[in-house]
Amino acid sequence: MSAKYDLYETPDVQNTGEQQPLHARIVPSGTYSKKEFLERVSHSSQTFNYNVIDAVVGIVIDELAEALSEGYVVELGELGHFSISLKCTHKVMAKREIRAESICFDNVHLRTSKEFKRKIKREIELERVDKSKHSSQKVEFSMEQRQQLLQEFLKKNGGITRLEYSRLTGLSRLKAIDDLNTFIEKGILRKRGAGRTVFYVWQQE
Repeated sequence: MSAKYDLYETPDVQNTGEQQPLHARIVPSGTYSKKEFLERVSHSSQTFNYNVIDAVVGIVIDELAEALSEGYVVELGELGHFSISLKCTHKVMAKREIRAESICFDNVHLRTSKEFKRKIKREIELERVDKSKHSSQKVEFSMEQRQQLLQEFLKKNGGITRLEYSRLTGLSRLKAIDDLNTFIEKGILRKRGAGRTVFYVWQQE
């Protein structure tokens, strides 16, 4: 599934009166609630159910907040580093004017890792928003049509990944996983590999 973008004129902040270059900006596909996102994670893992993931995420959030409040910088693997910043409650001109009550919490910052950015760069597929087309005109394939598309793809390529199936059928990540799991349950497909190397082949092979 592609990420949609559009082009916007850059504001003339210096009031030059000259035409400014365009810049690209993502057009949001929507917003995941916590429940919806954890259901997506649960679908993807196929190992841990929603309740387990929900409980673990809750613990991680509580421990993260406590560690940050104690002045720690917290690294969460490929996601990056969490830290906090402070601010003065009023204008301070000299260190001798500082009192504990003059300093307070300001914000939480996330510095994403290079690997996390590379992961998104590898996955993302951009598509310009076509404003001339109504969303209802989007082609949707039936299950039988998707199975036919899959079969034709596998005849040429031998195997398929979840990302390739999403691009082939236009399905979102979760719906593509549901389809592939359905084909496995019906004995049409079998899964090979594990983790990031998972791909699917015909059961008949």
